[in-house]
Amino acid sequence: MKKLTVAAVISAMLISMCGCSDTSSSSSEVTTTTSQTTTAVSQTTAAVSQTTVQTTSDWTSELSPIESSYNYVHGTDGYYNLAQELKHFQMPMQEAGTCWLHAARASIQTSYEKQTGKELKIEIGDMLNTIYGDDKQEGYFIKDGTDKAEIGGWQWMVTGTLSRGYKNGLTLDSSVVIDPTDREAIKNAVKTRGGVTAEICDEGVKKGIFGNYNTVNYTGNEKYDHDVTIIGWDDHFPKDYFEVPAKQDGAWIVYNSNVGQIYYYISYCSPLGYTITHTVSDKYSDVLSYDAGNEQDRLVKTGDSTKTANVFHKKGKLAAVGTYNGFDEQDIKIEIMSTDFKTVLYSQDAKLGYHGYHTVELTKPVDVEDFAVVITYSKGAPVEGETIENDSGMYKTVSEKGQSFVFTGGKWKDMTDKDIKTVLKTYNGQSASAGQIGAVRDNLSEEDIKELHDTDFEPRNCCIKALFIK
Repeated sequence: MKKLTVAAVISAMLISMCGCSDTSSSSSEVTTTTSQTTTAVSQTTAAVSQTTVQTTSDWTSELSPIESSYNYVHGTDGYYNLAQELKHFQMPMQEAGTCWLHAARASIQTSYEKQTGKELKIEIGDMLNTIYGDDKQEGYFIKDGTDKAEIGGWQWMVTGTLSRGYKNGLTLDSSVVIDPTDREAIKNAVKTRGGVTAEICDEGVKKGIFGNYNTVNYTGNEKYDHDVTIIGWDDHFPKDYFEVPAKQDGAWIVYNSNVGQIYYYISYCSPLGYTITHTVSDKYSDVLSYDAGNEQDRLVKTGDSTKTANVFHKKGKLAAVGTYNGFDEQDIKIEIMSTDFKTVLYSQDAKLGYHGYHTVELTKPVDVEDFAVVITYSKGAPVEGETIENDSGMYKTVSEKGQSFVFTGGKWKDMTDKDIKTVLKTYNGQSASAGQIGAVRDNLSEEDIKELHDTDFEPRNCCIKALFIK
């Protein structure tokens, strides 16, 4: 296999999107659709070559026929299906290249129903327009002539955008990035939080139909071309029920928007790509934020600990603080201060116990108007990076004086200062290399991984959000 340069890996993550399309075709005609893949660096080899993906109607007519001998019935031991606990969960078919949004929506809806017992309706078109809409200063933009429904996207786009507030009073309040090789962690997340989105290889030649079961197994050397939502598992699912022979029993039970109202079974032998689970809340009335998302876990350090701040202007009751964590865990100290950083209005210690986005509720709401949210990070402070543009669109960041600050050399320094990089060290966090498996990881040396983490960039605003209640 040709070795990828680190520059190629970084570039790939910006031009490859997860959004395999589902189109109609007759049973006698094989129709394919070119699909790109992405969610984080863990799928960046997709940029090296595009993947041709067969649609559902193609492989159901061509692969393993339904045979009456495949009559497996699961038991209760080693079996769990989240959908069987929920009254409102549905598995609609996708249109165009929106698998990533269907997967994210399923994760959000299942977690919401588990928490509240209520149905949550979210339209894919609304999510798409919120993420790629033009009525904002920064974030993700596509170029004229590009179909936003076909371009695909990443799960961290969902996190970065919906955590700034969404329609009907909803706010994404957590996104937990899970090690895709940790089966027990994924199971625990499904059972306690809700559906877990995952990248998979969804090539038609790997799929099969065995009795009433739609299955897939792949080796891990393929490209990840599709996002699905894990909703359960069966530890005893027969290894013989796969077109590509599996080495052991067991499978994930999955909602696959290319299949629709049929459970999809992915062999435990098939390595998963980027895995993440989202939750939303309707308790917050407003979210103040300056960042466009923590793309690639960008972070800065000033020493053993790093203190950053955002200054906000809004009268109301501050109830929570949002931020990212690019590590398995780290300790933080939250302080609500005056805008001149001389008066502490409130202080609270917290632990960020997982990799991903966090909303930390304050022990009691704080009445504020002009204020600063200060966070001291024990391992590294999350920031947004510079604007990045490619042929199809851009990730745009905008910083203005007086918004974000870092404490260094005994004083506060504005993040827009021209010499800001002389007092900071910039890093990429875990997403630059975590979970690398298959073709991507095989082409990365230890030196490559270190370079991915140490890659230089221009830091912009600090990733700190202020959440209000009425």
